Parts: sequence; structure tokens; C-alpha cells
Amino acid sequence: MENKTQINKEKKRFELKADGHLATLYYEVYEPSVWSLTHTLVPDPLKGKGIGSRLAGQVLTYCRENQIRIIPECTFVVAYIKKHPEWKDILFEQE
Repeated sequence: MENKTQINKEKKRFELKADGHLATLYYEVYEPSVWSLTHTLVPDPLKGKGIGSRLAGQVLTYCRENQIRIIPECTFVVAYIKKHPEWKDILFEQE
């Protein structure tokens, strides 16, 4: 189950395959260095297995490595960042 998250730029989402299912985290590009993370979908058979957290962590790692600031609009991502404040440095601060 140790799959790596892939970015699907055509569908504007990150994808994580696990146990024959696909978990996704959608994004919108506001500008090249500012993305909004809009919605996380984890299929029922994967819920409670940490797949959503693994997906969120890998997406945030991708954003940090690519100097992308994020606007967390997805409630799952907001909750994930509250539990893992080490990601606050990549939040986009709107003025």
C-alpha cells in the first residue's frame, strides 16, 4: 500500500492508488506559485486507513518542494494542517 502520490495536471488533482482504489485531492492554480487545495476524496473502502493523511502530506511536500504557497479550502486539509503545524510556512497569506 506504500504508493506514491502522482499529479494529474489535466484533471487538476493529485492521485494516490491504494488497494485498487483511487484517493484524490483537487487543486486550482491561482497563479503559478499559489494553489488552492479544494477537495479531498477518499473512497469508502480506504477510509480509516490513513490514506487521506498520506495523500495530504505528500501533496504538501510537493508544494513545498516546488515553492508553491497553498490556500487550504478543503476542510480535510485545514484539519490536517491544524494537526501538523509544520506546514503553516507554505500557507498563502492574503492581504
